Amino acid sequence: MRRPREDPGPFEDPLPEVDLHGLRPDDALRRVAREIHASRVRRMDRLKIITGRGWGNLRQEPILRPKVERWLLGPEGRRAGVIGFEVADDGGSLVVEIRCDARPTQWSPRDPEAT
Repeated sequence: MRRPREDPGPFEDPLPEVDLHGLRPDDALRRVAREIHASRVRRMDRLKIITGRGWGNLRQEPILRPKVERWLLGPEGRRAGVIGFEVADDGGSLVVEIRCDARPTQWSPRDPEAT
């Protein structure tokens, strides 16, 4: 399900993506958790999550995107390694920043001379 869509610059790796179109919210959240985990294993620090704008349902209101955003901001997202996210330029996707190493969430520099 990962495929680069953005044109990477000369020194950039393509941004991995996961497309959630057509998935029910519970299935989409499981897919997001799995892809975040896979990105961390591969030491990737960003992931593009394509949710769509949400106007393709009978009520003409976003359903999937708000649930994904709440999950990313909630305890499950933090446990999965989410640092933050922003809405991509196209408006139908989110670019998620992921903690991709084994460091704890709270990091404070130590004085090297104190040890």
